[in-house]
Amino acid sequence: MFHTLFLYIHIVSAVGSIGPLFSLIPIIKRMESADTEQLSGLVQSFQSAIIVIKHAGHVLVVSGIILIITSGWTWTTSWIVLTIAIMVGSIVFLARAFKPTLKTFGTQEFNKELFIKKLRKATWQYILILLIMLWLMVAKPALW
Repeated sequence: MFHTLFLYIHIVSAVGSIGPLFSLIPIIKRMESADTEQLSGLVQSFQSAIIVIKHAGHVLVVSGIILIITSGWTWTTSWIVLTIAIMVGSIVFLARAFKPTLKTFGTQEFNKELFIKKLRKATWQYILILLIMLWLMVAKPALW
């Protein structure tokens, strides 16, 4: 029962950390034609989604640790090692991809076209990173 509960929490948090990324795609699209006032609201929505993704990621990590401890998997299992390595990289990526770009909004450095281009690129890259981690957790490939 304990394992099943944490597996469910882990799955829900995976959905919570990947799902909101897909909601960012139409937000970015709307940014292209938005005036300054509308853009401000869209940027706030974007930032809120990033916060949800970040906190869901925290739950995902904690529940993953609990699942590894309570299961038969070891920390040296190939898919676990790769997932952790990609996760560490994704944390750095998340901090560097979105935060500096979002900080430019409302400043003299702000360039709407470049801003949107960077957010779109970072969003798709982060989706790809998380989908690779999801594949590792689901397929559990024995790579060594």
